[in-house]
Amino acid sequence: MDSNGSTHSSSSGKEDGLSQLSRSAENAKRIKNVQDKFVNGQSLAKEGRALVGEGVLMKVCRKKPKQRVFFLFNDILVYGRVVMNGLKYTQQKIIPLSEIKISTPTDCEENPYSWLISSPKKSFVVRANSDRERQEWLAHLDRCVYHCRNTNQSQNNAVAAHWVPDDRSDTCMHCHTTKFSTYNRKHHCRNCGYIVCDGCSKKRFLLPHLDSKSVRVCDACYSKLTKNSTNESRPTHQRDSSDSEGEENNGHYSPVPVCLSRHILITISSHICIVGHFLSERRKFLKKTQYHRELND
Repeated sequence: MDSNGSTHSSSSGKEDGLSQLSRSAENAKRIKNVQDKFVNGQSLAKEGRALVGEGVLMKVCRKKPKQRVFFLFNDILVYGRVVMNGLKYTQQKIIPLSEIKISTPTDCEENPYSWLISSPKKSFVVRANSDRERQEWLAHLDRCVYHCRNTNQSQNNAVAAHWVPDDRSDTCMHCHTTKFSTYNRKHHCRNCGYIVCDGCSKKRFLLPHLDSKSVRVCDACYSKLTKNSTNESRPTHQRDSSDSEGEENNGHYSPVPVCLSRHILITISSHICIVGHFLSERRKFLKKTQYHRELND
């Protein structure tokens, strides 16, 4: 890895270059070297995995841009914090390429030569040192993501919102009135990524791609998400009262109520028969009693 953070391409231009690279001894050695530099990091060795490129980029974080080292494999993107002049890395993060979406944001004075990396758990902007370096990264990323998605059919369409950096706004981006201060902290909506005040983000909503628990969302997103959730929970077909087809042809209605009604009818019929039999026997008994009385008289 050069000190200027330029990428190192390790693959040929052929489509099967990644497969050839993954079987080489040099590739295994390089992956082992990267793995050993991460403090308390996960194992990166895997059959069929190839290290395509690496470099240092500026990751645009919530407070300020921070230097991070990135390693592009043919199936994952790994990044972490640089310590000890590049001899060690910490805070290892791994994102499967099958979950990544790449888009190029509009260049601005604060972040030139940047692009957006989106994934279900986290989305962030990274910045290169030059447009050439950015184009190299994007070319390798596009190729590896395309190759990974062709071999892995399972894709997650939902991605996390990119958080707006704290220095972009001093007032709530929802109500546009609340000003932030030491006592009035800034919060981020997990659905849209906007900077909002506590009063406009007291609601919680479950976003399964982010967390198994409900997360903070602004009032506008909560209304939208609740409405969408309600619409999705409604049945798409309703039973027509004029429908003459049997219940077995309608998937929305269970035959249990029909069985219960028949059971009730059978029970009522049996009860009527029993009562009718009892009344009949009673009449016979009364007639016999009256007949004997007339004989005795």
